[in-house]
Amino acid sequence: MKNLRITLGVAAIAIGSFAAFSFAPAKSNDQDTGIFYRNADGSMGDAYDPVLHPCKDSQLVCAQEYDTNTELPTGQGIVRGNKQ
Repeated sequence: MKNLRITLGVAAIAIGSFAAFSFAPAKSNDQDTGIFYRNADGSMGDAYDPVLHPCKDSQLVCAQEYDTNTELPTGQGIVRGNKQ
């Protein structure tokens, strides 16, 4: 009887673990984004490289996060300054 309880307990834990992971939401990353320099017209420019061309000395938007599929800004990841 004790072996049966242990077996059923282990089975319940296994089923519970499987169920928890089966219905957990998967990470959905269907929006590819990246930080790019912003062109004067607001469009997406070259990829942001803070080592070669840092942004500094201004409150203007120098680089920001863009959706690479639509090439539109996401409104996040804003880097202020002027491209050097």
